[in-house]
Formats: sequence, structure tokens, C-alpha cells
Amino acid sequence: MSDKDPLFWASLWQAFSLPIPWQGALMASVIATLRALYDGTDLRAFRILLEALLCGALSLSAASLIEYMAWPAGLAIAIGGGIGFLGVGSVRELLLRWSGRRLDK
Repeated sequence: MSDKDPLFWASLWQAFSLPIPWQGALMASVIATLRALYDGTDLRAFRILLEALLCGALSLSAASLIEYMAWPAGLAIAIGGGIGFLGVGSVRELLLRWSGRRLDK
């Protein structure tokens, strides 16, 4: 498709004007992919894809929590970026520690 075609620019604009929770999920997926490539510890494509998809799914879950708590919707993008930066393993450890403290009380 040529970049001189107005439909190309319209479809590109539409792709970037996703609802905010999906922007957060996209941000988490992109950052998780870049982090995995940057770390270079496990460069299997399937592993990187799974990490990106899991981070995106966690970000969508966080977006619904943000909506429930009546926080600003734009916070979903920042939380998505944080989830992507930390990774699934770190988020899992943090949530397990937090829930363990809650259950001990």
C-alpha cells in the first residue's frame, strides 16, 4: 500500500486510536518484547511472544481494576508500561508476596 493513499493514513490513524485499556496492553506487550530482546537471556521467539501476550493480558486486567477503582483511565498506559518493564515473573512474585501478607492478617 502506498503512503500517498489517503486510506493508508486513515487506517494508520485508526490503528493508533484504540481505547485506552488496549493502548496499555499494547504498551505492555511492546515493552515486554523489547525488554526480553535487550536482556538476551532467552531469545526463543515463542518465549518472547508468550511474555508479551501475558504482559498485555495482565495490563488489560489492571485496566479493569483501574475502572473499578474510578482512577483516571490514562493510568492504564502507565501501568501497562510498568508491567511490561517488570515482566510476568516479577509481577507474579509481587502479587504473591502481597497476597501472602494479606492472608496472614
